[in-house]
Amino acid sequence: MTIDKLYVLNEEKTLLHELQKGDESAFRQIYNQYYGVLYLHAYNKLRDRETAKDIVHDLFAGIWQKRESLTITGKLSSYLYASVRNRILDYISKEQSKANYLESLTQRMESQYEATDHRVREKMLEEQIENVLLQLPPRIREIFELSRKQYLSHKEISQRLNLSEQSVRSYIKDALRALRMKLGSFPWILFLIYCKFL
Repeated sequence: MTIDKLYVLNEEKTLLHELQKGDESAFRQIYNQYYGVLYLHAYNKLRDRETAKDIVHDLFAGIWQKRESLTITGKLSSYLYASVRNRILDYISKEQSKANYLESLTQRMESQYEATDHRVREKMLEEQIENVLLQLPPRIREIFELSRKQYLSHKEISQRLNLSEQSVRSYIKDALRALRMKLGSFPWILFLIYCKFL
């Protein structure tokens, strides 16, 4: 080891010893010597001036608060760089966690909105279908509701109403034709009609 390096190490040890005893001038000397390079290091990693400043200030604040128990076996500069690097990694990890949380929250909110929107549309559809059915002749409406709401087969309806199965099919076709004419401009409505009411 060269004389220069020995001198630097001895000077650092002296500063650290004084710092541990609560010497503010030793702390200021360390701060002034390393703040600029540590700030540049943090800024180069984060590209955010305020965050870089905060990280370096927090590091030195922590050093001052823990000065009495501070143990540095190697070079002071190595310790400071490692401490800043760890704080940068912690910050990035927390920011990534925040971003993931916000993305998850946004997706949940969008999903809830879509579910609510779907329920509103479905309710509107049901009301529109009911309005159309109310305009049908009573016999057609009765047969359609027996088929689509009570889930009776054509045969069961024909027996209950004393009609032929062909007549039942014809009445249901008339009802569906009326629904298509009134609501057919909305493809999603037709889809729900056929899925939910058939």
